[in-house]
Amino acid sequence: MKKITLLSVVFSLIAAGLLAQPEVPQQLQKGNLLLAVTSSISMDGSWGSEVFGLGFSNTKTKHGSDPAEDYYKCIVWNLLPREGYFIIDNLAVGLEFLVSGYSEKHADGYDTWKESTFGAGPFVRYYYPLDRLYPFAEVEVLLGTEKESYNDNDYKYSLFMIGTYLGVSVPLGERVAFDIKTGYAHVTSSHKGDEIEDIDHKYLTGSFVLAMGFSLYLPIR
Repeated sequence: MKKITLLSVVFSLIAAGLLAQPEVPQQLQKGNLLLAVTSSISMDGSWGSEVFGLGFSNTKTKHGSDPAEDYYKCIVWNLLPREGYFIIDNLAVGLEFLVSGYSEKHADGYDTWKESTFGAGPFVRYYYPLDRLYPFAEVEVLLGTEKESYNDNDYKYSLFMIGTYLGVSVPLGERVAFDIKTGYAHVTSSHKGDEIEDIDHKYLTGSFVLAMGFSLYLPIR
């Protein structure tokens, strides 16, 4: 239901923009190239998710009496670079990539858990520019693989993610802008059983996400 509501808002904004088209800034005109990179933060508190995790963080868990000793050390990071093309004024479509990782290590050095994720997929972003701000609505789809390693055991998953967002781009000059967006993303991770482990696994994760990054607008004509 949440995804349906967000999608309705996205399409309503696109329809409104087409009906009442404001003056188009040079950066958002048809024929320009959009280069961008973002990193995201989960807003619902889900722990250990490298897809939604902080752009980069190093966390230590304390355990025991006072003074507490290090128990677990965790590092999580993600980057989402993308390249798009303005097929019409204000509307950019393109390809996005996901590279992320998570690692957790027990203080005694024995138990280690690592996750790495790689993905790619299309995105669509529609701007509704104002005088000094460029609000936008966005939809993205990512397909990829996730590898988990626990000590000497490896597991592989296929990954599917869809996200819908509302955001704003703040120009920092003629070609560079700071982007911030929030929305809802849903991830499905699937693992097929094999000769060693004949049980199929599927994990469904939904999260409200806050993402920030930078965009570069380049004319190619």
